[in-house]
Order: sequence, then C-alpha cells, then structure tokens
Amino acid sequence: MHRISQFIALFVVLVAPLPFGSVELIWGWIWTALLVVSLMTADLSRVCRADLWILGSTVVILLFTCALAVFQIWPGVGAGFADPAWDVARNLAGLTLPDRLSVTASAPWVAFGPCLLFALMLVRAYLIATDEVAARSLLKATAYAGFAYAVYGIAAQLLAPTRLLWRTKEYYLSFATGTFVNRNTAAAFWGCCAVLFLGQLLARSSDTWFAKRSSRHVRHSPVDHPAVLCAGLLACLTAVGMTGSRAGVVLTLLSLAFLTNLHLMQYRDQLKRYWLVSGTVTVAAIMAFFVIGGIASSRVGMFGLGDPRRLEVYRTSLEMLRGHELFGWGLGNFEAAFPAFRAVDLGSQGIWDKAHSTPLEMLVSAGIPLTILVCGLVVLFFGRMVFGSFARRRDNYMPATGAAVFLLGALHSCVDFSVQVTGFAVLFAAIAGCGLAQSISTQQRPPRQFTTS
Repeated sequence: MHRISQFIALFVVLVAPLPFGSVELIWGWIWTALLVVSLMTADLSRVCRADLWILGSTVVILLFTCALAVFQIWPGVGAGFADPAWDVARNLAGLTLPDRLSVTASAPWVAFGPCLLFALMLVRAYLIATDEVAARSLLKATAYAGFAYAVYGIAAQLLAPTRLLWRTKEYYLSFATGTFVNRNTAAAFWGCCAVLFLGQLLARSSDTWFAKRSSRHVRHSPVDHPAVLCAGLLACLTAVGMTGSRAGVVLTLLSLAFLTNLHLMQYRDQLKRYWLVSGTVTVAAIMAFFVIGGIASSRVGMFGLGDPRRLEVYRTSLEMLRGHELFGWGLGNFEAAFPAFRAVDLGSQGIWDKAHSTPLEMLVSAGIPLTILVCGLVVLFFGRMVFGSFARRRDNYMPATGAAVFLLGALHSCVDFSVQVTGFAVLFAAIAGCGLAQSISTQQRPPRQFTTS
C-alpha cells in the first residue's frame, strides 16, 4: 500500500507539467484528489518530533489562508470592511447583494485551491523523503522527467515551432516553452531540473574526491554515471537558454553557482585553495550566461534587466494596497481589481491578470499580515535546508539541492508568476519538501522497518 501511495504522489509530480502546465482548474482538482488519497495511505513510521515544526507551521499557515478566504467572501460583513463595489452594484443594477470584503463572491475560495495543492504536495513529498532511499529516488525521477520535457521542448522548437503539444502555439513562437504556455515558467522549470542534475553530479564527485567524509558505499546505477548526468544538465541548460527568459537564465546560473559553492563549503577543510575554486565557479557561471543564454543576454543588452511596463504594474499594485492593508482585495482578485487602477502609461495592450510578482500580488490580495507570515515561513524553510546541508554527514547534497531550487523558485516568483502555475508549483513543492525532510539527520528518526516473507 505504501508503495502505491508513493507512486501516486510521484505520478502527480511527473505528469502535472504535461497538460500545458495544468493551468486549467480541472487539473488542480485532479492532482489535489490524488494527493489526498496518497496522504491518507502515507507511511508515517519514520516521522520524528523534529518534523512537527516544519509540518505544523505549514498546516498553520494553510489554516490561516483558509480562514482569510472564508472571511473575504462571507456575506454581510460590516460596512467598514465591505468593498464599495457591492454598493455600486446594488445602486446601478438594482440587485439585492450582501456586502463582502472581497471584490468578487467566489474568487477567494477558488484561489485557495492552488494553495491547498501546494501544501499537500509539500507535505506528501516531505513524508516520502523521511526515508533517504525514497528521497534519492524522488529527486532522480524528477530530474529525468525534466530531462524528457527539455528534450521535447528543444525538439518542438526546432521541428514544429508553431505547435504546443496538440494545439496551435499562439505566443512566444520564437522561443522554447516545452509543455508550458509561458516561456518564463518553462525557464524556471528547466532551471530547477538543471539544479537537480548538478546536485547528483556533485554527490558523485564527493564519493570520489571526499570519500573520508562518508564511510558508507552507495551503489550507483547506469543513470548515475557522470556522463549521463552531464547530458541531462546540458539538455536542461540548453532548454533554459532557448526560452530567452532573462530572469530564467540569470537565476538558473545563480542557483547553480550557489549550489556548487554551498557544496564546496561543506568540504573546505579537505579542499585546498577553497576560495580560488569558489571564485572560479562564480566566474564560470557568468561566462555560461553569455554562452548558454545567448538570446537572453541579447535581450538584456536591448532592454536591460528591468521591464518598464512591469515596474509600472508593481507601482500600481502598491497603490492598490492603500485601504486594504489588513485583508487585501480578496484571494485571486487581482485581475478584477487592477483595471480600475491601471495607469495610462501601460497603454491599451496586454491583459494584466497577474501582478508578475507573487509576493506583491499576495500583498494586494491577502493583505500584509498573511504575507509576512508566508515570507517568514519561506525564510525558515530556506535556512533549515542550508543548515541541514552542513549538519548532515551523509546525503547532504539533498538539502543543498533543495535550498538551491528553493532559491531559484522564490527569487523567480518575485519577478514573475511561475509558482502560480500548477505544473511548476507541484515540482517546486516536491523538491522543497524533499530538501526539508533530508535537512534532519537520519539519527533522529526511528530505524527503517524491514518486512520478512
């Protein structure tokens, strides 16, 4: 039963990016239902007391989000909290409508669905990764799934640039998007997969060069061969470069450099001239930006690292926060609330259904208190994985890899909405959950239970 339960969760991680990034609501319902079934049959035999801090804080934040969504759509809220749009609707349309804090009647509850899915995936991956063997398998399967998506994305762009799976490709015809509609989300997805390959490659190098650190011999399969891992890394990096995403290329290389330096710091007592090697890695990442991200680097030269229209949306979003600091406009209501504040400088082109910055959109839709809690949890998770990469003596590449992927996804979500796309969010949550679980020493966990026939 436990193996079937793990297979269901792994199926969600590997398949969620396939149907156009699972942006349609029906896919979110399907993946949520499957994860609920997987959680109900999860193996809890290796959960320890230290896990309760991470799992408990995740559940608490999720409950706060649920309570806020209910409060935002609750009919008959006091006049001091109600959105003026409901009074306008009653006066102009002559409808009998109760006051609500949210500018819409159902968007907050619908928007809570992706939050629930993200938390379910994080917790399920965490429970799977309490076993180090299962954690390695999860990271390896996710990496090679990303390799398959990268190969498809490269081939599709070269052979059929006007097709997106079985549909006609309408946007980003000159850039690779894989199975995603948005090239920036595709870049973040393939960047995370590149980090997974590098993490496994660094683990293999540690077994060879720093054998004194660990006395345990780990068996390796053909897919763990350095040449195979390098091929997967190169394919993912090539796909990232073909997206032409400035943030995607820069943050991918930053995360790769961060992971390499974090890994080297763990062995700085055995590595001579550590700072020279660390500096070389950083310079190599900068050079790789101009080699691999040729399209992106040319766009940086033409448009710079900033986007004036996006910066204008950020400024307008901060203006929207006035008067809604505590509870926001309602989860998922950015698209409904933004047109009334849209600046003339944006022109008439483009539909801004998202703020292109998840933390900023969270401020607008959920208010300052919940945003502070979520950001605090993000910092806690990142620090836990970084600390775990130094605290563990074996398998320390897993929390280090989780920290690097977490860094990439968190920073990219500050300048885009990749984490709001289900196909990427599921993978991101799975890797983060795996890194968090493996940041806790195996010695703190109950011993693995073996069955005899």
